[in-house]
Amino acid sequence: MLNAGGDVAAAGGPWRVGVRHPEQADKLCTVLDLTDGAVATSARYERGDHIIDGRTGRPATGLLSLTVVAESLTEADSVATAAFAMGPEGVEWAASLPGIEVFAVDAERRVLRTPGFPVAREGSAAA
Repeated sequence: MLNAGGDVAAAGGPWRVGVRHPEQADKLCTVLDLTDGAVATSARYERGDHIIDGRTGRPATGLLSLTVVAESLTEADSVATAAFAMGPEGVEWAASLPGIEVFAVDAERRVLRTPGFPVAREGSAAA
């Protein structure tokens, strides 16, 4: 497993990967099992309003965080950033891409998750 600034690439797991809660730094909002693939999260909690909605030229709104699981870290990171920039519409867009699973928390604090997002089962192997 390789942790690249909070984004993770893994092989030969399963590895248990925690996704930080977007409003409480000491809490997780979900934990996933990652065997072979990558996970990346885009949010404002670390670097502020650094992701811009290209349609408006203003900071992205509508989501507190968006996490993507994909085959590669490059794909996971680029899809997470683009989807976050689109706001709630980005969740549906990312979920429509082949091989992509999504976990998001919107501005109303609702959790949006694709059915295939690899949520860890109780008692699964931890790393």
